[in-house]
Amino acid sequence: MSLLVPTHDKVDARMKFSFTREQDDLRRTVRDFVTQHHGRDALQSISHSGYAFDETSWTQMARQLGVQGLAVPESFGGSGVGELETSIVLEEMGRVLYAGPYLSTLLATTVLRAADDAIQTEFLPEVAEGNAVLTVALVEEGRTWSSPGRSTVAHAGVDGHVVTGRKVLVTDPAAATSLLVLAQTPAGAAWFIVDADAPGVEVTVSTGLDLTREIGHVDLHDVPARLVVPPAAAGAVLAEVLDTAAVALAAEMVGGATSCLEQAVSWSSERHQFGRPIGSFQAIKHRCADALVEIEAARVLTHYAAYALSESTPDASVAASMAKQAAADAFAQAAGNNIQIHGGIGFTWEHPAHLYFRRAKASAAFFDDSTHHRNRIANLLSI
Repeated sequence: MSLLVPTHDKVDARMKFSFTREQDDLRRTVRDFVTQHHGRDALQSISHSGYAFDETSWTQMARQLGVQGLAVPESFGGSGVGELETSIVLEEMGRVLYAGPYLSTLLATTVLRAADDAIQTEFLPEVAEGNAVLTVALVEEGRTWSSPGRSTVAHAGVDGHVVTGRKVLVTDPAAATSLLVLAQTPAGAAWFIVDADAPGVEVTVSTGLDLTREIGHVDLHDVPARLVVPPAAAGAVLAEVLDTAAVALAAEMVGGATSCLEQAVSWSSERHQFGRPIGSFQAIKHRCADALVEIEAARVLTHYAAYALSESTPDASVAASMAKQAAADAFAQAAGNNIQIHGGIGFTWEHPAHLYFRRAKASAAFFDDSTHHRNRIANLLSI
């Protein structure tokens, strides 16, 4: 299907792009669902009680909305529509700070799509049905996502491979049913799938800056593993995972930034000082206007980056990095403004503003920060 529909305006001779009716329907459906199941009450619960994976909601999303199957090919039980549709879902999830393993499963699904038919037949239908939660175990201590390290190793045995090592900054490690692990072999890095309940798997969940995203580290001690992507293709798959992560996080951050701006505008219309709404003061107007400009620029870049990935355009990696750094900057500005405009209540634990600010800071650093992505853009463009 077409991801973006171009329509030519004969009056001003400019090409315009719009979402299809199906894509608009997807956005409305996902927004209604996440608002109902993961709204303000869910954020209050996270603030007071911590992260909790809602398995019932996860299954409902798969079977009623089909969002986990968007990235799964039709031949394996999904709809296989493309990156733009998943970015729509992530943008709506970002609006409410959805606390669940959608991002993790999406990235792991990207790896599985490069596997042979037997592996895909076994795992991808389970993803589409909501029966599986996947995550990628990529980074090692002291390393970065773009240079994840080489200390996790895989050895061939009689019944397959065994993997040993430690992976840090793993998202949703406790909720995951399987882990996609990047490990070194004598022939180079390769991707393996590991059962999360297998002997030798030790998961430690940490309390991170972002209270709405589970994160931790995974220790692997001679864990049975199955080869998913051999060394010859592992590097290309890693590059695809990193670009997919950049665009996915950009979409989340655009959604979060939009929600922060909406909260700030709503509050500035309700809150009165000196006999008038605080939104009528120029200082408040300027903050909101500046945030809007940044958000809309990031939104356009993110939509294009998702389109570029789906079409494998030559500039897809550049677009992914541009979207990630622009969305990170926009979210940081909007989240900070939201706290400032709310005043005293914005600094309280009861108000969700701090959760958006935490997500903004954590997501900006996740899968490499804006400095890395700006340098990457310059390198890719040979500047």
